Amino acid sequence: MPRDTDSALVLFPGALGDFMCFLPTLAALRARHRGTLLLCAKPALLELIRWSDTVTASIDRREVADMFVADSPVSVAARQLFGGYDWAYSWTGFGAPHVARRLADVTGGCVQVFRFRGMSAGEHAVDYFARCAGVTPCSPVDAVVAEDAPWFDGFARQYRVVNPFLLVHAGSGSAKKNWRGFSTAVRECRQRYGIHTVLLQGPAESEQGQPDYGADIVADRLSLSQVVALLRRSRCYLGNDSGISHLASATGATGVVLFGPTDPAIWAPRGARIRSLHAPNPCSRCGPHTFCVHRLPVSTVVDTVGAALGVSGRATAHGATET
Repeated sequence: MPRDTDSALVLFPGALGDFMCFLPTLAALRARHRGTLLLCAKPALLELIRWSDTVTASIDRREVADMFVADSPVSVAARQLFGGYDWAYSWTGFGAPHVARRLADVTGGCVQVFRFRGMSAGEHAVDYFARCAGVTPCSPVDAVVAEDAPWFDGFARQYRVVNPFLLVHAGSGSAKKNWRGFSTAVRECRQRYGIHTVLLQGPAESEQGQPDYGADIVADRLSLSQVVALLRRSRCYLGNDSGISHLASATGATGVVLFGPTDPAIWAPRGARIRSLHAPNPCSRCGPHTFCVHRLPVSTVVDTVGAALGVSGRATAHGATET
């Protein structure tokens, strides 16, 4: 069992959505291990962590890669970075026994290596990561997530941002998860609810050239801490099953998240203010890999945004269910 002041090394390779599902477990591990905590994750995600007492390092560092080299001595640099930790929790390296052996050698502590995604049927990702580490996930985690408030002040002045506003992210990591009705829905929300709209675009959406969604402002290529600043000041968020939607949940935003082919039982953002609409039935006209407006009607989405805003009732239609 952990001592009162023992230290821990955490290796987590996931992207934004996985990381936000992991954050409640990370918070629980920090509470369990009251000594030094070293978190190795993707650099863009590390900027979100507000804890001043947590040491961070990129998971892309050579010292991490060194743990995967089976037939060479551990480098001096890896021993310097990882040495002396009482516990090591890794969600990378499962199925490669030499990774656990090298971590144990370099840390001198107890090592546990888990599948990155080993959820049981119907098990939410938040619960899976916590089960791996043997902790109860901490909730809420809003206070953990850092924002760039000075950036927002300048952004609001430059673009004359009107409060309250609807924040829209129409992308995701997979085209099949992207609902095709955003353009019409954004226009209808503006007209029906008289709400200002801000569209988030990441590098992928900018390069591919998103259609005109009718938003008042397009916010392009933001850092994650800048996205957090927008989420915290929005009246409502609307997006697909994506990392940004999980970030919205973690910041305590009110919002609506749209699920087509993916299972909200596993991936729905867990924030108390997030409504998830699920339309699992494939469209006979557009095919099984298109998340179209026949599968999830625009009216259902617009009505559900209104319910989130507190101006209309709950809506479900055509096989779409709200969770």
